[in-house]
Amino acid sequence: MNKLLKASFLCIIFCLFIPAIQAQDNLSRDSISTYNFYTKFGSGLTLPTYRDFATSPLFYSGIGLHLSSAWLKKSEERERIFKIGMNISALTARISQSDLIQPSTLGFMGNFNLFYQQLWKIEYLSNQKNNTKVGGALQLTQNVRGNPALQNNAMGLENLSNLSAAAQWTRDISRVQEKQLNLWIWKPTLKPIKRDLRVLLNVGILNFNYRPGYAYSYDGELKGTETNPVEWAFENYKWSLNGWRLQTQIEYIKYLPNGNARSLSYVWQAAHAPGKFEDFQMASHRLQYTIYFHTKKR
Repeated sequence: MNKLLKASFLCIIFCLFIPAIQAQDNLSRDSISTYNFYTKFGSGLTLPTYRDFATSPLFYSGIGLHLSSAWLKKSEERERIFKIGMNISALTARISQSDLIQPSTLGFMGNFNLFYQQLWKIEYLSNQKNNTKVGGALQLTQNVRGNPALQNNAMGLENLSNLSAAAQWTRDISRVQEKQLNLWIWKPTLKPIKRDLRVLLNVGILNFNYRPGYAYSYDGELKGTETNPVEWAFENYKWSLNGWRLQTQIEYIKYLPNGNARSLSYVWQAAHAPGKFEDFQMASHRLQYTIYFHTKKR
């Protein structure tokens, strides 16, 4: 079984590098002058949900704020992005209604993310209006959760690290000619404008998670003055290679005459991390507004 898994991973990784090999001829023509550099700042509203069987079988859901910044380098043939983001959310447990005593709980969750992605164009899936690129992405997520109602298990931590296969489709939906609308007494004229519709899919291939054992309440062995506080606190944590992670994004981008751009996007992602013993599951919906600042340098 282990040999089969290793062979599968090697085949997947080899397939990820095929586009890069096929794109070498195009990259030789893709000089630095054809690249566009952008600094991106995004904010949005996120609706997270999670369940952690190491503490409770209940689902927790709520609402939060998303903030991010990114550096994008792109051309028709190739693009890469490095992104730093965070989400801060307040959540409540989904508890069945009771006629006797209705319990309630309020907690918080913070997500800190590092994301790097590189894509190459696939010629036979692209044309003048459509640009299809494939590649890979690396995503690191650190969760910090607090729930006073769980008392000794009030603080929850986990790390999700994923190497993903990525596919992106971009459709040019620009208006190339002026268009006049007939709204009875008002007949506005719409000027030509550059616009893109972008769809992105990331599928986890290697999914690592850093999770505790059966529960968060655990006291490790004390070794006198040699005890390291950090090692003692995380002695029950172990790295595991299992689970899955998916991420999708639909983005509408509108470019300005000065080269900058604005976009509105919907992002959905979900992850399942079995760990060593107890599962952790999370998902989120996000509506995001992003500003692209076009720069001349990296």
